Amino acid sequence: MKRELSVPGIAYGGDYNPEQWPEEVWAEDMRLMREAGVTMVSVGIFSWALLEPKEGAYDFSLLDKVLDLLHGHGIAADLATPTAAPPAWFFKAHPEALPVDKDGRRLSYGSRQTFCASSPAYREAALRMVGEISRRYADHPAVAMWHVHNEYGCHNAECYCDESAAAFRRWLRARYEDDLDALNDAWGTRFWSQWYYDWDEILPPRPTGASPAGGWGWGRRRFS
Repeated sequence: MKRELSVPGIAYGGDYNPEQWPEEVWAEDMRLMREAGVTMVSVGIFSWALLEPKEGAYDFSLLDKVLDLLHGHGIAADLATPTAAPPAWFFKAHPEALPVDKDGRRLSYGSRQTFCASSPAYREAALRMVGEISRRYADHPAVAMWHVHNEYGCHNAECYCDESAAAFRRWLRARYEDDLDALNDAWGTRFWSQWYYDWDEILPPRPTGASPAGGWGWGRRRFS
């Protein structure tokens, strides 16, 4: 079904995170936004932990209230998928989904964007959440736009775990049409005796004794 954008012209507003303060002030938020001429706000960007308090158990009561309140005051919503910040319970169940830095240290949860984008467990959980939220709010009158994820590659553009290394190799095989000699020529791997004879020899550019040779680092940046 085609939806008409509820905000004519250029929208004016910003991110709105009411879950971070008491519900008692939300009505005043609405009044002040209307006074300031706000016509649209982004909501739900970092609300995953509240929307899915445990795996497969959803609680949309807070988001229901926020969207209804916005609609009642004539403010449209740019509704986010909350996939940029998985909950703590997810990482307790899937510690392998935490990113690994270039020195081989696995980072801990406790902030936004702290996940490995190549992790199958993360992708499955994110897809499940996106499915639930899109089915619930697809026809909500407040929703004028979808905010898909948030700041791709902001804090986790590069992960050096084995899963990311495998994804990197798959990407390289597609980019170079499964021609390892073509990759070696493009990267100049004759330099410092870094020629590859097997795809599995290629790793993300982890720390070495000297500067990375050839196009190794540039290839990784393009992948990221």
